[in-house]
Amino acid sequence: MYLNFLEPLLSTTFPTLCESTLTNLKAVEYQWVRSLYVEGYDTNEINHYIQACFGGDQTFADLFRRVALYQDSIYVLLQHLGCAPSSKEF
Repeated sequence: MYLNFLEPLLSTTFPTLCESTLTNLKAVEYQWVRSLYVEGYDTNEINHYIQACFGGDQTFADLFRRVALYQDSIYVLLQHLGCAPSSKEF
């Protein structure tokens, strides 16, 4: 019987990035996405690499890319993850 141990890693539904990284637009993770864009990678390729490296679902990958490229706000990304200020319990 053949077991593929890498498959669960690629289908992780929760991103591996912490909130402090997600809220820092100067984080190397966002810079990396911007460099992929500048190098000519298309949207689907960038989203694939985001998911492969950081986990998360397709929506996370798309929002992360859009935030990195200043096309969407960090708040929308945090809201998707359930850690936006208005979705936290005080």
